Amino acid sequence: MYRYGVLILAGALLLGCRANDEPIRDFIAQAHDEAKARVEPLQEQYEFVADEFVMTSDRIPFLRPRPEQADKSTGESKNCWQPTHNRKQMPLERYPLEQLSMKGILGGGKQLWALIYTPEGQLFKIREGHYIGLNSGKVLRVSQKSIEIEEVLPDGVGCWLKRSVTLPLLTTDSVV
Repeated sequence: MYRYGVLILAGALLLGCRANDEPIRDFIAQAHDEAKARVEPLQEQYEFVADEFVMTSDRIPFLRPRPEQADKSTGESKNCWQPTHNRKQMPLERYPLEQLSMKGILGGGKQLWALIYTPEGQLFKIREGHYIGLNSGKVLRVSQKSIEIEEVLPDGVGCWLKRSVTLPLLTTDSVV
């Protein structure tokens, strides 16, 4: 009896496997049909049209242009003020004025020294006649609240202009 039970069970299992006897190719074709992606078509390719090059001057466009030399004379022969560049540069002339800050003063009476901090945290003391900033700024006056500086700037045609700048004393109240 035990043998018959095993045979019946094996037969039932084999009959159950016959239920899904579709060929594998049909299954794959059906899976591909159902899984098709819906992709929007791409926009039309932009077509670049280059303009034709037309030479409008005698200058060759592939060579570096030379500065115009309307006046071949140097600024020294002009009738305008020229700075003297033969002096030794001071340490505070390596920094723009925006990066320097006045933190205090020393001295009294006629001679006041200003305490200037650099971006690296170095402390320098300067007085009237010293130079500060990138534009050859000469210290004209040191007061209790600021330093008056006269900077020298080129005007582009060989002469130089003077500009007054004030570097204020930074107090703990003025720091934001």
